[in-house]
Amino acid sequence: MSKQKLNYKGLKVNKIKMPFKFNLQYTLESGQIFRILKTNNAYRIFSNVIFDVYVENNYLYYNNVDENFIKNFFSFDIDFDAIVKQISIDSYIKTAIKAFEGLIILTQDPFETTVSFMCSAFNNIKRIKLMLEKISVAYGKKTDFGYTFPTIGVNFDANVLDSCGLGFRKHYIAELKKDKDFFNSLYKLNTNSAKKELMNIKGIGSKVADCILLCAYRRYEVFCTDVWIKRIIEKLYFNGNEQNVRDIEEFGKNYFGQYAGVAQAYLFLAAKRGVI
Repeated sequence: MSKQKLNYKGLKVNKIKMPFKFNLQYTLESGQIFRILKTNNAYRIFSNVIFDVYVENNYLYYNNVDENFIKNFFSFDIDFDAIVKQISIDSYIKTAIKAFEGLIILTQDPFETTVSFMCSAFNNIKRIKLMLEKISVAYGKKTDFGYTFPTIGVNFDANVLDSCGLGFRKHYIAELKKDKDFFNSLYKLNTNSAKKELMNIKGIGSKVADCILLCAYRRYEVFCTDVWIKRIIEKLYFNGNEQNVRDIEEFGKNYFGQYAGVAQAYLFLAAKRGVI
């Protein structure tokens, strides 16, 4: 993919040197973000802004956003090389890291992340993407790139959300009346307190709250436990014996420590791809 191909309708293409081992594909296709479109080796990312990215010769090329946005979104201020070394504590996680080297955790918009993971409950990635796209068409802003995600404060209607295919989730998201002050307040709370605040919202359980904290608030100590993580942890660390979901969460946090969420991201992708 050349810079010319990314220069959409005259938009300037910029580049930034990647500060750590970084794999764009593994990161964007690891289940932490949903509204992406791959074209050759470039990706279009649909959020409250829409932009294109691709990697070439240790540089990340991008358009339609500024450098500060890119640094924050791709967490370029975090030393993921050091984090990966710290979580490399056994052969299982080392195998996952070797297979998907360069996977990092994005830093996404809290409101969009909340709605996205509320849609993820009892769902698969294909359907989640379709739901979020329909929500964006219904409530977002139309641009030359596509539809942006709706802004915080949008007045979701359950009937409209039903037409977007949300099913039982429509009521939860229609009742999501939290403003910018609420989402900003979570930055100031410790992780347990922030999780409690999120779980006070109808439609948000422990796993969804952890995903929001990991993907929007950089709370790398959480251990998001879905069916894939539950199965792989039981298989690798409990001799295949079934465990309670809460026990899996606590095991992950205690075993992998302050960067348990990063370890979970590697284990999740490795499990889904059949590597471990």
